[in-house]
Amino acid sequence: MVAILRWARQVFPFMIDDVVTAAPARVPKTSGAVPIPLSSLRTGAVVRFRGTELDPASCDLLRALGLTRECQLTLCKAGEPCIVQVRSTRIGLSGKVAAGILVVPELQED
Repeated sequence: MVAILRWARQVFPFMIDDVVTAAPARVPKTSGAVPIPLSSLRTGAVVRFRGTELDPASCDLLRALGLTRECQLTLCKAGEPCIVQVRSTRIGLSGKVAAGILVVPELQED
């Protein structure tokens, strides 16, 4: 798995950020709310990724899959597994991993 992460960092350097542990200074179109676990949302929720409460290896894998700083997620299926859409890709996550991903809801534009 370490070899895959090294390869991903070389091939996709623009997708590999530092581990996000705090909200970034720039907050686009979000409610400004306190980050909440992804697992606490209902299907169809549109949110922004803010950080994780996961181990570094899991964070590296999520970044390699496309969960990068400030990315937009759509919750396609809540529960076990939790399915999210990141850009044009759907990713299945265990309930434990979903509980460790912190997000803030997007504001709905009228």
